[in-house]
Amino acid sequence: MIIKLRLFLLSVCSTLLLLVSYSYSEGNANVVMKNNSGTVHSLIDKPITNYQDKLLDIAFEISSKIPVKPHIKDRSRSQEAVVKISLKLGQPLRALRYIDKIDNWRRGSCYADLAFYCATNGYTDKIEQYLDLAIQISKDTEGWRRDQLRAKIAKTYTWMGQPQQANQFNISEASSEMGEIVAVKAIIADKDSFDKQVKELEELIVPGNFDMEKSALKAYTHLFNRFYDNKKRRSALEMKIKTSWNKIPIFARIELLIDLAASSLGHSDQEKALELVNEAQVLIDGAQWSPEYKIKLMAKLTKLRFQAGDIRKAKTNLDSLQIFFDTQRNNIVNIYRAEALCLLAEAYQLMGETAIALKVYKKAIEEGVVNPNSRPRAEDLSSSCLSMALHNVDPGTKLYARIHQINKRLGAPW
Repeated sequence: MIIKLRLFLLSVCSTLLLLVSYSYSEGNANVVMKNNSGTVHSLIDKPITNYQDKLLDIAFEISSKIPVKPHIKDRSRSQEAVVKISLKLGQPLRALRYIDKIDNWRRGSCYADLAFYCATNGYTDKIEQYLDLAIQISKDTEGWRRDQLRAKIAKTYTWMGQPQQANQFNISEASSEMGEIVAVKAIIADKDSFDKQVKELEELIVPGNFDMEKSALKAYTHLFNRFYDNKKRRSALEMKIKTSWNKIPIFARIELLIDLAASSLGHSDQEKALELVNEAQVLIDGAQWSPEYKIKLMAKLTKLRFQAGDIRKAKTNLDSLQIFFDTQRNNIVNIYRAEALCLLAEAYQLMGETAIALKVYKKAIEEGVVNPNSRPRAEDLSSSCLSMALHNVDPGTKLYARIHQINKRLGAPW
């Protein structure tokens, strides 16, 4: 009851702030606020296509149809996913509008994400406003949820170079949420702090604590990217990762290789990226996976292979994954089918095969309605819409009508 009351009061306050500060300029929504010097700063949604706009709105509408009782956890998690994609697409105002409709602690998590977005996109006058809202919600939150909120808050202060403020939100080093903080420290590390960062991460690699090992190794990938142009440091970091990962599961090693390959591509090093992709492929081929998880790993790897210049093999692998899904469909639990297909559609879109991507999305949406309960149907439909919005796929009139039809039919039993 206390949490709900506080959330209500925070919602009222944030709504009043918006009402006071709303303005519109040439059709673009802006939140306008003056600082002490009188300078105007605006929180602006970047231009997106009309279909992306509609996909985001209907995704949130679908998520919000999930009943608060007894499904508030699923509802809020699905709503949060829409906020995250909105921020990825440069839509902070839209995100803020959605955030105010989330009914549990995830509202605070989203405020923290919005604060970090502001910190990384130059809206320095807005950061404290959203951090304060996240901090207030964190005070009424317990356990890992509280740790997640505090880690996100500390992450933003760390990014801004304010370690004293970040330290006020310390969480246990054994917490899985530590990854948020160590990752940012690695991202912003400079050449003078490199050795210190490496040493701190070495101390976090404690056998038996998977979360901390994974967080530390993930941070190494950020350092790998940060110091990519320094071949000596980059090679040392790669070696450190590969000599420290023996106690973590194979899937985590593959994810690390995928991160390293993505960094190589970010630095236009296709040769190194392909080398890392092939290493990951060996690990995938040498283990047993559930069909849906194999598709997830292979879809990610196939996109990287394509970007690394191994185009023919990438396309062949992707076509094979489609066939693999069809042959394994009955071995995949229905709540996982839409996600697997969306990952394949995203890969086709990356390769410029938009027509095929759209066909796979249509298939994903139909697989998402197989479950007799509306809650998983809503989650799958919202996620599919988000995938199309993020990866810039126009659903077209017919598929959009089908999305509306499914949305309209959502109801008991949930």
